[in-house]
Amino acid sequence: MMQSDNWIESNIAGAKRLIDWFGYWPSFHDAEIIEIHLTREGRSWLKIHTWHTSDEVDSQNHFATDKDVVVRIELQDIQELELSDFSHQNVIFGLDIRPVENGIELTLEPCFGLSGRLVASKIGLEILPGDPKVR
Repeated sequence: MMQSDNWIESNIAGAKRLIDWFGYWPSFHDAEIIEIHLTREGRSWLKIHTWHTSDEVDSQNHFATDKDVVVRIELQDIQELELSDFSHQNVIFGLDIRPVENGIELTLEPCFGLSGRLVASKIGLEILPGDPKVR
């Protein structure tokens, strides 16, 4: 169950900037995990490319997108880790963040490639505006 924007903004450092970027907390539907760094102590992270999809269609009959951003999710002291299906492309159906007894759980809902869950003592994020393919 996805937490409310208020819970996320109050408990995840940097979340307000992402909410301000989109005007809402994104679902991360069809977002792509472009980097994952795991360490047994300290900070690990995921970089996820996401965007806003509008109801309008472009000249190729695809839904128009804008507000591309790479979200770097920092995970402090991972307590639990279950990941599977890492691939050449790692698209998630969605991302869920919620409190659990020993920290904060981040769930990568499967679509194509990487999926799973992580529990960390703290989660923070930063945003890097723009499409990573054009940097």
